[in-house]
Amino acid sequence: MSGIYAWRSGSFLTVTTGTDVALSGVGSQRPNQALASPYADNKLAPSGAQGFLAYLNRAAFQNPALGTLGNMGRNNIDGPSFFNFDLALSRVFRVRESQRLEVRAEAFNVTNSLRPGNPSLSLTSPTFGVINQSATGAEPRIMQFALKYVF
Repeated sequence: MSGIYAWRSGSFLTVTTGTDVALSGVGSQRPNQALASPYADNKLAPSGAQGFLAYLNRAAFQNPALGTLGNMGRNNIDGPSFFNFDLALSRVFRVRESQRLEVRAEAFNVTNSLRPGNPSLSLTSPTFGVINQSATGAEPRIMQFALKYVF
């Protein structure tokens, strides 16, 4: 029996205003952080009828005054983390002196755990702070079995 457990931290995220509040002509800027914690009270709890996951608290962010920049830094929000557990079970049976039968079973993402993607980060988005997709490359539980006769 063998197993692999992996925990991955989330990527660093930058919240944007979605508009040119500083009037610089560059594009959207970073907002002001109004609350100590930018995260939703119950991170990754279902939000609304669609079952999306609330991750950021909309009330924690405010647009800066017109012509000014916000007080938030770049990449200062931790994205959602996740874990993965893979398991394999194998056994070799001797049939004769030079022959053997190998049996193997493998399961990837054994716990079938959620791997959330990043939330929407633009304050002008109607889904700001909500995770509505799984992480790129996130696979559901996958199981495979193999039987090999070596002679």
